[in-house]
Amino acid sequence: MKICLIAPIPPFRGGIAKYCHSLAQEFEKRHDLLLLSYRRQYPALLYGRKPQRDAGFNTESITAEFQRVSYDIDSIRFTSWLETARRIDAFSPDIVILPWWVTYWTPLYWWLMRYLKQRGIRCLLLCINVYDHEDSILKKTLTRFVLKRAEMMIVHSEVERAELAQINPAACIRKHLLPIFSYDATVKPKRDASLQLLFFGFVRPYKGLDLLLQAVSILSEIDIQLKVVGEFWNGKEEYLALISELGIAGRVEIVDRYVNDEEMARYFVWSDLVVLPYRTSITSGVIATSYGFGKPVLATDVGGFSEVIADGYTGKLVQPGNPQAIADGIQWFCNNRHINFTENISSHVEKKMSWISLVDTIEEIAECAG
Repeated sequence: MKICLIAPIPPFRGGIAKYCHSLAQEFEKRHDLLLLSYRRQYPALLYGRKPQRDAGFNTESITAEFQRVSYDIDSIRFTSWLETARRIDAFSPDIVILPWWVTYWTPLYWWLMRYLKQRGIRCLLLCINVYDHEDSILKKTLTRFVLKRAEMMIVHSEVERAELAQINPAACIRKHLLPIFSYDATVKPKRDASLQLLFFGFVRPYKGLDLLLQAVSILSEIDIQLKVVGEFWNGKEEYLALISELGIAGRVEIVDRYVNDEEMARYFVWSDLVVLPYRTSITSGVIATSYGFGKPVLATDVGGFSEVIADGYTGKLVQPGNPQAIADGIQWFCNNRHINFTENISSHVEKKMSWISLVDTIEEIAECAG
């Protein structure tokens, strides 16, 4: 099958680029792939003026992996959209795949989907998220505007599958759990007796770091070390003030910056437990990354987390918005450190959360809608 994937890939930073890169690697093994990525994803103002690329990443290592790959799309320059359309026409794909995760892409995707339909080229939306994590009435309206025009869609949770069935009942929709990211964890950390907790990724209000900090303060009699690794979207002053107020400065280390894969591996290998105290969410690449390192996850029971975390087997689910519930979950891990979570995780994800099975699902939906 001839597949065109239009998506961010490294050196762009973040879980979406890693996701699309892993997917492209599996496509390259099995299909004739045209991979079209971006010269510019977002205007600087919309990205908090933070760097969008990993300056130390070797782009040549990516381009060497694929027969057909380019970084030429500019999300706000219409002439680059036209050039993208010409490349698609020249390649003549059986299907074009567009990852969907934020409403920013509405203008480009609407135009591309309309263009592809006029050319008789099928289009699949791969919904990494259906709605923005921090949505609004306007964002939801724009999301529905795009998704109503999709012929085929894949989601990563039952909650989102049901939402899409309401938005676009005529579409062919399939669910596949978010695949895990695999890493070569060669770093061997120096262990100690403390329970080592990791909060990873962009720090935004919906992710509930303040709730985790309160939970750590509740567990004053347990030897806990918490590392918070990731850029603070709106600044870290309020969190530093909370840490000081709770008297837990000696138990918390903050790494307020983007970390590359090599450094990230050190933090995940170091950790005993990865914590997602989110107030709201549907899916999270942090869970997939944690599983890639064989690390259990403590998360609040929001969105589709219960589909990915086997409670008491690969991790623990607790009530959202409740510091005491998070503290109780951490205490549960202290009492159950004998469980072989790594083995449990391997068994849990083998059939349901692989890139191979995601591409299988894409092939099935393409055949179904063909």
